[in-house]
Amino acid sequence: MKEKNLAHMGSLLGGVVHNLNTPLMWVMGRAQLLQSRNERLESLNGLTEDELARIREKNNKDITSILEGAEKIDSILKSIGYKIQMVNEGYTSVELREFLEMEVNFLMADMHFKHETKREIQYGPRSYYAKVDYNALSGAVSGTINAMMGHSEKSRTIRISLDNGIIHLACPELKLSDDIRSEIESACKDLMPAADVLLDDIEGLTVTIALKDV
Repeated sequence: MKEKNLAHMGSLLGGVVHNLNTPLMWVMGRAQLLQSRNERLESLNGLTEDELARIREKNNKDITSILEGAEKIDSILKSIGYKIQMVNEGYTSVELREFLEMEVNFLMADMHFKHETKREIQYGPRSYYAKVDYNALSGAVSGTINAMMGHSEKSRTIRISLDNGIIHLACPELKLSDDIRSEIESACKDLMPAADVLLDDIEGLTVTIALKDV
């Protein structure tokens, strides 16, 4: 399962680079504008208060943009670092809220998930810890989401939630077919000894993952 997780990470490296490059280019562009204004400071003597206020406003907007871009880059790098660490640890204590946050952040490298999917996410404020094979859990969650995306159209909705330590993954546009069941059960196979995995389509396709050691 570790090898599958590493292969999945490798398949998304192009998306990771794209996601890093976009905010990085934004940060560099805003920084260059600030640098350009700083180089003109000596020629700004005699400006009115209104003119100075407009310059300060532009600078503040650029600084805010730089900070937002830096936060996006930091979030991407944290999700990569988290996955590398957890893939190597294997069976370990997993904080489920952090786990889902990092998995979703990393899945943003999948352009289908990022651009073609409406994401409804609800983790709740509480922390829940589970002793589980991280690779099996990650494979089950990412494999289930990939199956949902593979059998639905663009503009689909995928709901990801954590309720009392139970993970819920849902796609309201889907019904449970034999093909989808087979794909999801295959993705969750290595997790089955440590979790109850339930599938239903009462209100669209819902996959419930209840870990036993929470």
